[in-house]
Amino acid sequence: MRRYETIFILRPDLGEPAQKEAIKRFEGFIASSGGDLIDTDEWGFRELAYRIKGEQRGFYVRLDYGGSGATMNEVERNLKLSDNILRYISVLASEDVDPAAARAELEAHRRRAAEARAAAEAARAAAEAARAAAEAARAAAAAERAHREEQSEAAATAETEGTDVTEGADDSPESGSDNTD
Repeated sequence: MRRYETIFILRPDLGEPAQKEAIKRFEGFIASSGGDLIDTDEWGFRELAYRIKGEQRGFYVRLDYGGSGATMNEVERNLKLSDNILRYISVLASEDVDPAAARAELEAHRRRAAEARAAAEAARAAAEAARAAAEAARAAAAAERAHREEQSEAAATAETEGTDVTEGADDSPESGSDNTD
């Protein structure tokens, strides 16, 4: 059994139910012609490099399957006949494939990728928490510095005002100094 990949572009104006129905129909062609579906990957809407049948966007789908040349020919024949398909291409991915092993390998790859994303997200969250803690520490240190500066300015102001009051008290008549000439 050979492994094939077929990528096709659906018209963007179909709507989700019609897209799902078309994808299921092409998956059915694989099964009905003796093939074994390994994976269906919906890439979603993408901009086209150039207009195809008057469309600037399309919905991309990738079918990964095992089968004979007749299986791939049946899929391509039905893609060619469908008015909802803008473009398609099929490639031979491997000369020999065990579909069950390919599905297991694909699932293991997806699980590793999900674990890597989760680890990266946890690292990102830890880094963000550390950054927030460092920012809070900087803000607390700045507040402490400002508080100390206010205290030292207040002490200096009080000391200066106290000196002025004392000097003014010596010259004032209430201080009891004898300034009568």
